[in-house]
Amino acid sequence: MDEVSDVGQAAPMNGEPYLSEEQVENRRRYAEDCALREQFGGEDRAEAIVERVNQRISGGVKPTRIRAECDGNIRAHQLENILACKHPDRGRPFGHWWDTVETIKHLVALEKWMDEEDAAGAGVSNYAETAVFNQVYGVLGMAHHARSLVAITGMYGIGKTFAARRYAQDNARGPVAAGAVMFEFSPGTKGDSGVLDAILGALEPHSPVKGSINAKLDRILNALRPGDFLIADECGIPAERGTGLRFMSYINEQAGVPVAMIGNPAFHTAVWGKRSDYDALASRTRHVSLGGNGSEDVDAFIAWKGLSGRRWKDVVLTIARAPGRNGGIRGVNLLMDELRLIGAEMTPDSLLSLAKSYGRVSE
Repeated sequence: MDEVSDVGQAAPMNGEPYLSEEQVENRRRYAEDCALREQFGGEDRAEAIVERVNQRISGGVKPTRIRAECDGNIRAHQLENILACKHPDRGRPFGHWWDTVETIKHLVALEKWMDEEDAAGAGVSNYAETAVFNQVYGVLGMAHHARSLVAITGMYGIGKTFAARRYAQDNARGPVAAGAVMFEFSPGTKGDSGVLDAILGALEPHSPVKGSINAKLDRILNALRPGDFLIADECGIPAERGTGLRFMSYINEQAGVPVAMIGNPAFHTAVWGKRSDYDALASRTRHVSLGGNGSEDVDAFIAWKGLSGRRWKDVVLTIARAPGRNGGIRGVNLLMDELRLIGAEMTPDSLLSLAKSYGRVSE
């Protein structure tokens, strides 16, 4: 009799059953998958990653940007399922939502992206609690609790947006839970449709924005939950290009949810200036007008930067108080970043010299 049968190859001498190349590959992949699941750690880590991503989206980061910058080629529906803690195969009657190999790889990729964002300074886990920050954060907290309509206006770069983003991330709206969601009106926002598109895109970040004005408004009112909070930034853009911001007071009254509008001097002028088409909105809104960055803001900022001394304070205060779009703490921070990029020594005089070279401050 032949040692090799007509249906396969001879068994190995050690008595183990013969495995085809395909079976060997399947066993290898199974072992790798088991190791990946064990290394990942479980549901606690998965939920922590989802919470961090939802915080970023509530703070104004678009899902399209996350998918574009994240490794792993995550598709739109996959990201939506992950952030809602849904199993990728809804017909599957067993298994945790996170424990497929593909989902774990996507979660790890999302975690890596967020860690890189934090390392690059895009996160808000480390920041200076300036007087402006505390004031804006406090106003938003009171508005959220009272379900009121509030507007915060002030000069450029003083920290309004940063404080609002921090509040939105600390009180983030999730796929099920109510909370704050922040969005920014883009430079092209115009009219009723532009305002409603921005709101709807924030409430339903994974769904297409389409339909008539009334259809979009109905979707917004139906999507809002008790405890939600809409925070709109760059409100000067739609305020100068139509009367779409009227919907903010309508949504506040009809849905019973708080709404905050944040903007620069252009927003202040459009609503509380000589124009009359926003009189109704102005009369319904609690308006908080901020000044520029002051001594307390600078003290907190230089302490956060690990700097000290009267010279540092004087220089930073001079730049922060510069009029127009180039002032504020943000302007100081951008100049410091540029000094680092060009490899210059970080001193008060080098910072002031750079500011003068750009015409930020007078000679």
